[in-house]
Amino acid sequence: MELAVATTALSAERARIAHDLEWLSIGTRRDRDGADRLRAGSDDAVATLEDELDEGVVDDLRANLDEVDAALARIATGSYGVCVDCGQAIPDKRLTTLPASARCIACQRKQEHR
Repeated sequence: MELAVATTALSAERARIAHDLEWLSIGTRRDRDGADRLRAGSDDAVATLEDELDEGVVDDLRANLDEVDAALARIATGSYGVCVDCGQAIPDKRLTTLPASARCIACQRKQEHR
């Protein structure tokens, strides 16, 4: 994958994730301040569940942001497109599909089954 294309894709993904995190942060602050009218009639169990779901989404977004930032750092250091585990080239098809990929498919499978 061309570095310019990867940089553009990763930068766009980073902006999208940052926007989503900001949106969730604003919504959470509004909820904590009691200004969210949609929750006014909710019982405590529903409110707790909503908070836990929001926290899970935020955690996932932060993990995705970390992956994108790491990929951008690999571009800057010249190691983008090389598996961080085995050192082999990551296929362009994988990088096109998942530009933040740090591992080849074989190493990613090993990582997921640990």
